[in-house]
Order: sequence, then C-alpha cells, then structure tokens
Amino acid sequence: MRMPACAAMAPILMLAASANAATITLKAGDYGAAGLACDEQPNASTMSYDGRSFSYPHASNCTDRITKKRAGVMTIVETCRAAGDGSPTHPDTQTFNLRQNGNDRFTLIKARSAMTFRRCGPLGYFNKH
Repeated sequence: MRMPACAAMAPILMLAASANAATITLKAGDYGAAGLACDEQPNASTMSYDGRSFSYPHASNCTDRITKKRAGVMTIVETCRAAGDGSPTHPDTQTFNLRQNGNDRFTLIKARSAMTFRRCGPLGYFNKH
C-alpha cells in the first residue's frame, strides 16, 4: 500500500521544525545583575529562571516563547499572568531579546538598553538573603 505524498513528508517536516527550534539552556536558579555582589542585589535587578521561563519580583506565572534566533540573539515573547507573590493579575505580554553567555550568564536586551545577569544560586536564593 502506497502512502500519500503529504503523509510521507510529515515526519520529515516535524524533524526539520524540531531541529530549528531554539532553546534557552541556562541553569535553573536566581539571577542578579553581573555588576553587583549577589547578596547586594535590589529587587529590580533580580529574576528567576525555572528551566522553562523567567519570573520577577513583580511578575510570575510567566510563559516564554522563542520566536526568532539570529546571530546568537533570541527574541522571546513572554506573557506573565500573576504578580510576584503569585496572585492572579491581568496577563501582560512583552517582547525582549536575550543573548546567552554560557549556561549561567545572559544579557537581556530591551529597547536600547542591555543588562548582563549571572546566576547567584538555586531557585529561592534571593528569598533567603
């Protein structure tokens, strides 16, 4: 029995799509501004990465989706659905660029500013300091 041409192409297209999918390969943990000591970070310069998405002191329950990768810079569309304490809020969607500098450092690029972050410790690190 002969398969239709489009059915035969489906597995090839799925492999091609997964091969082109960009991923963030950072270590999960709490990140702070690279220019400050980890124990001296103000809330504004901290963020957490759980292995899938980022969260912040004032936004959580975020979903990150990489929409483009070009010259080592990923364009990420992020929707956050809760305040930093986890209480539900109106979803907020933003787009930003990220350049990964190894598995524990990255540069966040928004509009015309850039800030480099480094991993300070595991998830919850800033809750203890």
